[in-house]
Amino acid sequence: INSKDKGNIGESIVLAEFIRRGIQVSVPFGDNARYDLIAEFNGKLNKIQVKYCNEVEETGAITCKCASSTNHTTNKHYTTYENDVDYFAFYLAPLNRVILVPIEDIGTRKTIAVRTEKPKNNQSDRVTYVDDYSIDKVLHINS
Repeated sequence: INSKDKGNIGESIVLAEFIRRGIQVSVPFGDNARYDLIAEFNGKLNKIQVKYCNEVEETGAITCKCASSTNHTTNKHYTTYENDVDYFAFYLAPLNRVILVPIEDIGTRKTIAVRTEKPKNNQSDRVTYVDDYSIDKVLHINS
């Protein structure tokens, strides 16, 4: 699957997850917006950047990119989304799950690693768990 197809898959799955919960969603026209979807919840319109994540590390964590690159060969320049979006919606392909992470929890990081289980070294600082960022938990939805 090429990267454009992955993006389309991720966006369509996130879109379906929002609609399934009765959340109104709009899609910006064209490819020039810094966000992929606009979803209405918490009393406002929220800009959502969607990422398809399928990179599983040896540690069992799934790595998701939180920055865009403007040069795909040498001298890559990465731009974060901290002033452009309200949330990242990550489609975790290996788990077939969507998580919703507020931009405040990402800040200027270029990647985020999420896990389903505790690390083998029992580290707890800066560990991001999939279950903590389910759409229902983040939006306080009982479904």
